[in-house]
Amino acid sequence: MKETKFIEQNREKWTEFEQILRYESQTDPDKLNNLFIQITDDLSYARTFYPNRSVRMYLNGLGQKVFHNIYKGKRFPAERLRRFWTDELPQIMWESRRALWVSFGLFMLAFTVGVVSSMINPDFARIILGNEYVDMTLKNIESNDPMAVYKDSGPLGMTVGIAANNLFVALRTAIFGVIASIGTAFIMLYNGVMVGAFQYFFIQHGVGWESFLTIWIHGTLEIGAIIIAGAAGLVAGSGLLFPGTYRRTQAFQITMRRGLKIFIGVVPIIILAAIFEGFLTRFTGTPPFIRGTFIFMSLFFMVWYFVWLPWHKARTGGFRQPIHDKELPPTREHVIDFTEIKTAGEITSDAFTVLLRNPRTTLLGVLGTTAIFALAAFGFSTVKISNTFQFPPGMFGCFDGATDFFRNSTDLPYLFYLQTILLAGLALAAFRALEQESNDPDLQPQPLARLLAVGLLLLIPSALMVLVFRFQFEDNTIALTRLFSGWLFPVLTAPVLALWAAILYFETANPFVAIVRTFRLVRFGQLFMTGFFTVSLGMLLIFFLSSHIWDIVLQFFSWLVPSGAGNMQTFTTLATTCAVSAVLYFVFLLNILGGALQYFSNREVIDAASLFEGIEKVGTTRRIRGLAREQ
Repeated sequence: MKETKFIEQNREKWTEFEQILRYESQTDPDKLNNLFIQITDDLSYARTFYPNRSVRMYLNGLGQKVFHNIYKGKRFPAERLRRFWTDELPQIMWESRRALWVSFGLFMLAFTVGVVSSMINPDFARIILGNEYVDMTLKNIESNDPMAVYKDSGPLGMTVGIAANNLFVALRTAIFGVIASIGTAFIMLYNGVMVGAFQYFFIQHGVGWESFLTIWIHGTLEIGAIIIAGAAGLVAGSGLLFPGTYRRTQAFQITMRRGLKIFIGVVPIIILAAIFEGFLTRFTGTPPFIRGTFIFMSLFFMVWYFVWLPWHKARTGGFRQPIHDKELPPTREHVIDFTEIKTAGEITSDAFTVLLRNPRTTLLGVLGTTAIFALAAFGFSTVKISNTFQFPPGMFGCFDGATDFFRNSTDLPYLFYLQTILLAGLALAAFRALEQESNDPDLQPQPLARLLAVGLLLLIPSALMVLVFRFQFEDNTIALTRLFSGWLFPVLTAPVLALWAAILYFETANPFVAIVRTFRLVRFGQLFMTGFFTVSLGMLLIFFLSSHIWDIVLQFFSWLVPSGAGNMQTFTTLATTCAVSAVLYFVFLLNILGGALQYFSNREVIDAASLFEGIEKVGTTRRIRGLAREQ
């Protein structure tokens, strides 16, 4: 057939196809699928009979457009967002009502313990709140302004800082449900004791009513959100305790999704509470009636939306059918597709899958590197173990101490180089684990000689990753600077370095070509989301190790420490150093796997190798009544 005749016969179909791509929101999926099959057939015909003509280039571009259109992330519809707040979240809260009541009961029990302990021991508040805060508040009470702490900072900066801190507290409360809900229970108990001791401290000094009218302006929403986040953690961990007919890992995936949705539901509440604390709580001269009314309205809203509305909708048939989770069949094993274009969430999920299916890489990699680092740091240090690394008290204590993990010093002049070698070794182990996940002959384990050569090349991105870690933990006195260095900078840089390392391993041994390839493959939205999750998870775990809960854990194991001066301090330094190191190496493994999975996904977007391979096969077989026949 002549090219002009071929074009004339198919012009109308191709025009229709371009219209569908232009108005994708009105696309019929079945029609799109049928036309895509026809286009690939036409492209195959054109590649055979018109290999050097423009029609082949036109059809090739059209095929690429639909390929990207099918696999790119879809816009989040406004109607679905509305249904989440009006239907889905209330239904989840109704079906999770037992977890909510357990969370509330744990908090109130701990609140009572905090109050009673303060009544028995007047100095109990110092143990829980710290001497610095107690002494400052006593001075404010003496100067007839007991709530002066809420006036010390500007409203905007105070709001941002409080919102970030409370979001971390709520996320920590929810996410530690992964420890079979035990972590969430511990956090709820600790928060309840702290709030009880905090409130009774003001009652003890005769300013209880004033403190109530001030603190609970924001505290009603804030504490309510923490209780609901506790319910999210209990729901998330329930899959491990009560798997039902599923395997525990699959039941955990289902309950973790529900817990995450509950947490998402309280995020606006936490931000609103921070706005109240930053902008409204400082006005302590407002008449008591107005402040009391405001507190009552906040309490009414929390009870109405999270308790009464779910009950009312369930009673009146508002929930026509139970929640249908995206469940995994009990016998199905998750297979990682290295030729699929994936979202940031799918990449993160696949990274965890690789870690779970390769426990030797995960456990031996994390624990082995931790042991090597600890032996090298403490074995060759010229100072006492308790003085090798310092972890000052406070929420940034472990961050400040971890800064010295990645820099050379007089006592430890080799730490930077040691960490670079350890991270390069972990990257090699992660890439080898990925090779074992694939049946592609191009991804089979590398020969030893090339493995050693690539290992040397991986020292370059590993050294840069060490600098990222050092910058992340750098002590900056300005809060916004610390937010950038500790969170935003690694979110933006760590995934890029991981992608670069993956290209060095899987594609080219030329680091300069790999850099150019990295910036060609990178997709910044996907990069930000994967980096956001990985870095936030690491920071969350480090915050946990900086909290009083970690101190309680260390005290629990103090019976293992021989009696003697300084032994407990030595044990604390050793345990905290190993715990922080293990977290960092685990987060690095997760990040490097995410970078490799980004490489395979984004390579498909740019190169579309599997698309061309599929097009080559179009027309080689024909199906007749379910049977394949050679042409």
